[in-house]
Amino acid sequence: MKLNLKMPNDLKFAYQNELKKYKEALAHNNDSLAWHHLERAHIIGQYHPVSHTGVHFRMFVFGIRKFDFNEILGQFVRMSFGWIGSLFNRIPVGNTGSATVPIFAPMPIPEDLKTLLWNADTDAKGLSGFK
Repeated sequence: MKLNLKMPNDLKFAYQNELKKYKEALAHNNDSLAWHHLERAHIIGQYHPVSHTGVHFRMFVFGIRKFDFNEILGQFVRMSFGWIGSLFNRIPVGNTGSATVPIFAPMPIPEDLKTLLWNADTDAKGLSGFK
């Protein structure tokens, strides 16, 4: 069984870049762009427990900031349990992590991230991860 403990450098760089863009958008009060970058960070980071939980924590804080009870509750659940799927490489590939989408629903990987996530198992039969 494969455990995803260490994030490869290319994923780490892309994940951190999305978080940087998230912070920049927040600084400019552009909430929709900030959320967009959080979702992209989730797509990249969901394969590893620390980054996965970290992005859900940021989404949780964002929900508090927006007084969005659905997002707050949804992110609390995802923060509490999402890391388990990441650890055991059982995640819904491409899922944006928002409380508005089903927790276990695989979603298409954005075109510009497909090269980065080239070995993601995109079989939409259920939960998957890296091949």
